[in-house]
Amino acid sequence: MARRFTRILIVLLLAGIIASVAVPGPLCGESRGSFRFVFMADIHVMPERRGAQGFEAAIEKVNELAPDFVITGGDLIYDALGVSYERADSLYRLFGDLCEKLEMPVHHTIGNHEVFGLYIGSGVDPTHPEFGKKMFEKRLGGGSTSSSFDFGGWHFILLDTIGFTGTRRYFGHVGQETLEWLARDLENTAPDTPIVLCVHIPLVSPSIQTSYGTTETVPPAELVANAPEVLSMFEGRDLRLVLQGHLHIVEQAQVKGTKFVTGGAVSGAWWKGPHRGFPEGFVVVDVTGGRLDYRYETYGWEAGE
Repeated sequence: MARRFTRILIVLLLAGIIASVAVPGPLCGESRGSFRFVFMADIHVMPERRGAQGFEAAIEKVNELAPDFVITGGDLIYDALGVSYERADSLYRLFGDLCEKLEMPVHHTIGNHEVFGLYIGSGVDPTHPEFGKKMFEKRLGGGSTSSSFDFGGWHFILLDTIGFTGTRRYFGHVGQETLEWLARDLENTAPDTPIVLCVHIPLVSPSIQTSYGTTETVPPAELVANAPEVLSMFEGRDLRLVLQGHLHIVEQAQVKGTKFVTGGAVSGAWWKGPHRGFPEGFVVVDVTGGRLDYRYETYGWEAGE
């Protein structure tokens, strides 16, 4: 019975987002333009398992769809947490080279697998100039782990949701410096501006509750521990959509006027095939005026033996 329930849940969650779903909202101020963007989460580029070829196939599909820009949702490489500098460097270079094949601007969100040498087993000393998040900041983040930009009358925020424990592990958490950065960013954004927030580790996930039970403690690496604090900063703001990664599944939830969408994984089960029944893919978002329509797009990838 439990297995049957899980299969039904997967089908419902996947069907709910593959279908075009509207996120309506009142137009604030002048009429907004029309544009398209793509959210690509959990790419996990690696030379093994034909991971580079898989990402290249996804890029070809994205180029066919011709979005105005792409946002990556973290876990771009596999991985920098527990490896040498040489391995991490080669993965970042591979990812960067492949991203150049995208025919539109790309904005990157940090994931836990972009953190260099965090695990003690990596043998990396914390004094290394690219230790931790510095490698992402230098290579992909433009000197920061959080960023924002405006497009078509909308404001896009890419927020760092990766915290570190004292034992050099990661967990879902938005640190004080990032919260202060977010406060400044919102201060510089008109209150009636529609906002899309992109994170790697999710803020909200109905599937986590069905997986662990309604009263069980969620593992700290699965969700952002201080999500209520983060979301409270958007009170009085027009937060329309939160795009999330990390879980390699497709799901959606709504809290008040905000849709929370977990956007599957470009790599599926780390290039071994679908993960928990969810195929490899990404989210396509079309914006027309004050309306968002989104869908989960697969790209026909077949995992190797």
